[in-house]
Amino acid sequence: MSRRRAAPATAAGALALALAGCISGEYARATFDEPIPAARLEQLQPGQDDLGGCLAALGAPHRVFEYRVGPDLSAGMALLWVWRAQRGFGVELSSPSDEVRGSLSFDLDGIDLPGCMLWFGPDLRLEACRMGLVGELLAWRRRPAAVPEP
Repeated sequence: MSRRRAAPATAAGALALALAGCISGEYARATFDEPIPAARLEQLQPGQDDLGGCLAALGAPHRVFEYRVGPDLSAGMALLWVWRAQRGFGVELSSPSDEVRGSLSFDLDGIDLPGCMLWFGPDLRLEACRMGLVGELLAWRRRPAAVPEP
């Protein structure tokens, strides 16, 4: 069978499977927490603001990480805030046939969350702050790579 005839045959087979099975679609919307405005983050001053002032400005973080542990075991901390306001479509196909088992799911929703991170030294003074995707903000935690400065 030539490739030109195989493509319509494959499409026809997929259509027959879909008609015999189940196709469902979904529109989903997920929201948690409010985004931190960039203007509020820009008001924070590294070297001047301390942990208490930053918490008063931004509220409680979602995660707290140990940051830059010294030889005397003193450490700073990195605080992470995340939020989500996304919507997306999904499609799911499944087959009730005993001969063709399985299902296929396809989702167009986002794969990473926006957030911001603040880094504090052992004296709890703000050293740096950054906004971006959580996967990028936490890249410094991956091992065995060296831990870069923010």
